[in-house]
Amino acid sequence: MNTPLISVVVPIHNGAQWLGQTLDSLFAQTYPNFEIVLVDDASTDNLREVLDSFHDARLHVVHLQKNVGVSAARNHGIELARGDFIAFCDADDLCQPQRLERQLAFLEQHPDIDLCGSAFTCFDTQDRETVMNPASDEEIRKALMLGNCFGLSTIMARAGILKSIRFDETLHVAEDYDLWTRLAASGVRLANLPESLLRYRWHPQQASRHKGARLDQATRKIRSDYCIGLLGDSELQARLGNGSVGLDDLDAAAQRIARHTGHEPRAFRFMLAWLYQQLPRHGLIPWWRWTRIQKRLRLELDRNYRLNTALLAFLPVSVGRKYFDTLIKLKR
Repeated sequence: MNTPLISVVVPIHNGAQWLGQTLDSLFAQTYPNFEIVLVDDASTDNLREVLDSFHDARLHVVHLQKNVGVSAARNHGIELARGDFIAFCDADDLCQPQRLERQLAFLEQHPDIDLCGSAFTCFDTQDRETVMNPASDEEIRKALMLGNCFGLSTIMARAGILKSIRFDETLHVAEDYDLWTRLAASGVRLANLPESLLRYRWHPQQASRHKGARLDQATRKIRSDYCIGLLGDSELQARLGNGSVGLDDLDAAAQRIARHTGHEPRAFRFMLAWLYQQLPRHGLIPWWRWTRIQKRLRLELDRNYRLNTALLAFLPVSVGRKYFDTLIKLKR
């Protein structure tokens, strides 16, 4: 029987409070051939005391001498991982007993898929909502244009993929969303299992709860980079980069988007809206041209959306771009 080794990378910084429960959930896995690579990112709490209560040889701990941040800590764990597959689990989340077994079986049955996540259930004092993300590679690629569609602690991937394309250590927020978009752009095929295989803990100390504005800003940039990459036009990318994109670019990009891998044009509504936002000037002519493009592509736009975009023709471009950040989040 083939029993490949799975490396579970667990970064931690002052998270001793919940770590015991997380490790218990991993040691309760129905699939036994795994190692836990726990990377202590210079914790100052009672982490060592908690670790002293665990004596399973599958737990490997490395203590970093200085705090390097979660992206670098995860990359360090990836570097140390010996498994054929690498899974992630944050130090406050809980894996369902069948998690590793289910994901390994899926990846072995689908050799064309390199990374998979799963649904997950949020909890605090009790279970709350279950988050279901897009399942297929095609659906995920569309969803990544709007934002993150993976729970980081649900991820399992072939080791070679994560050892070649790693977390950006300059990012301290949205580093996982950035990695998924770069993997997708490189041709890595992605999936999410519809079964909830993880319990995601909500608590006041959670880092993501204190990163609102920075997270939103980073997400917009990552989303933009991903959209630019999908166009596959280096000259257009250069014009977007220096702010000289024009109406002809908008038209050509829209046609390219409509042809992109055969997706239906309405799936690219956000991307078209984002391209319009990049124009150095808004006004009646750009707005008219933009609406004609969307009609030609048979995009379905609700009345309120059309009226709101018309307002951009009369707003200064700096104000219009901020307004548009809100507008693109309307019903798609």
